[in-house]
Amino acid sequence: MNQDAAKLHVLCNNEEQLYVALSDENVSEIIVEADGFDKPVYSLCHEVEKKAAIALPYVFRDLTYVDVDGYDEVYVRSLDELAYYKDKGKKLVSDYGLYSMNPVAGEWLKEEGINRLTAPMELNEYELRDLGISDKELIVYGHIPMMVSAQCVRKNTEGCSKTPGIMHIKDRTGKNITVENKCAYCYNLIYNANPTSLFGVWSKVTKLNPQIVRINLTIEDEEESRKILRAFGRHEDPTEDFTRGHFTRGVE
Repeated sequence: MNQDAAKLHVLCNNEEQLYVALSDENVSEIIVEADGFDKPVYSLCHEVEKKAAIALPYVFRDLTYVDVDGYDEVYVRSLDELAYYKDKGKKLVSDYGLYSMNPVAGEWLKEEGINRLTAPMELNEYELRDLGISDKELIVYGHIPMMVSAQCVRKNTEGCSKTPGIMHIKDRTGKNITVENKCAYCYNLIYNANPTSLFGVWSKVTKLNPQIVRINLTIEDEEESRKILRAFGRHEDPTEDFTRGHFTRGVE
């Protein structure tokens, strides 16, 4: 794979990020969070000849319902979602949290209706090579949730406002940790303080030959989103404070 061979998908969490992704000619598909937009946005994507996908919530309860009509693909994050949406006539993509760390698990997910797998983030570059990701999606940038919590941080500290938003807490080292309230589905995402970035080790990514590379925009504003996409084009890390995740070390 040369550096431009893999298709670029961008996940967007709000409208600022969406319009940045819509204007970038390198983006072939835009994924939107199910609770991030007041109305469907697939038509905006199709107008600029980009595919549109919707990402289901991290927590799926009995009363959770997401309208996936009009979208080209649906990203599922739990086995409950897979069971519910497998017969809806949509192409399903498993997100990184669905276990596919070995070929047997990956094949089972495909048998159950998954059209494409996202590579696990727990594996290092050598383990990803052994697994084989030429038919998979690889996340190359994003603030990755350290925790998904049904115990709302805002409710427990300030009281429930029933209003989606961002708040910050400090970890034991003094770093600011971002907490996003997902009020539409009543849970919190607690993000890693530093984003994972593989831009600066692009030659290693290239050798893995992923079918698709993905940028996850989560807490970034419009200016930061543009900066990240420009950095991707140069294959340079967009910030000094970042982590390689498990890519260079794996899980012990």
